[in-house]
Amino acid sequence: MAAQEPRPGEMMQRVGLGAGLAIGMGVGVAMGVAFDNMGLGIGIGVAIGAGVMVAFTAAGRRLSDDARRAEEERRASEAAGGQHSEADEQRNGDGTDADRRSDPSS
Repeated sequence: MAAQEPRPGEMMQRVGLGAGLAIGMGVGVAMGVAFDNMGLGIGIGVAIGAGVMVAFTAAGRRLSDDARRAEEERRASEAAGGQHSEADEQRNGDGTDADRRSDPSS
């Protein structure tokens, strides 16, 4: 059985908890030392850590949703005969550099 790689964003969701905890506690201890009040510093650090956890989880979910949507579009395109539009090629990075240089909007 082949090992499965995590989907884009899934790893970021998993890392969010640990990163939030580590960043929050680090900032909290530093602030506790600076304020000479460790309880206050750790309390602030927990709040900062919770914010980091939410940010990582939201970013990971957005990446997962984007990857899932792109996979569904690719499958639908293959089922329809594999036809692509020029906009799809440029959005996916398959267009040529000459096309991008001549397009004033990019």
